[in-house]
Amino acid sequence: MHSARAVRSGVLAVLAALAGAASTGCADDPSPEVGALRVDQLREGGLVWPVLEPRASPAFPYPADALEEGAGGEILLRIRISDAGRVDSVSVVTSSGHAVLDSAAVEGARLLRYRPAEHRGAPTAIWARLPIRYPVPASGG
Repeated sequence: MHSARAVRSGVLAVLAALAGAASTGCADDPSPEVGALRVDQLREGGLVWPVLEPRASPAFPYPADALEEGAGGEILLRIRISDAGRVDSVSVVTSSGHAVLDSAAVEGARLLRYRPAEHRGAPTAIWARLPIRYPVPASGG
C-alpha cells in the first residue's frame, strides 16, 4: 500500500506537469508560468485531486502594458474549483506588485477548467492555491 505522502508527491508531480503544459506563449515573448496546484484542505476517505483540462488558447496572456513597462512578478492565487470543474472564486493571496499582472492572473484563472475533485466517488468543490509567474521581459535592443 502506498503511503499518503508518496501518493501526494506523485499527484503534485502530475499536476506540475499539467500546469506546465498549460502555460503558453511565443518563443520571443516571456511566457507566464502556471505553478503546481496546492489543495488547501485534505479530506479523509479518498480525495481525488482536480486535474487541469488542456486548452487550445492561452489562459494567461502577458499584458501588453506589462511587457512595455518591463514588469514581471509572481502572484499566488486562492481559487475555488466547483464540483463542475469551473473556477468560480479567485482572490490574490500574494501580489506581484503590479496591478496589471495581478488582474491578468485573476482573469486567466477564471478561464481554467478542471476535471473536478472527487470525494468518496462524488464530484466536490475544493479550495486551492495556484502560483502564477510572469517572467521579467528581456529588454529589446
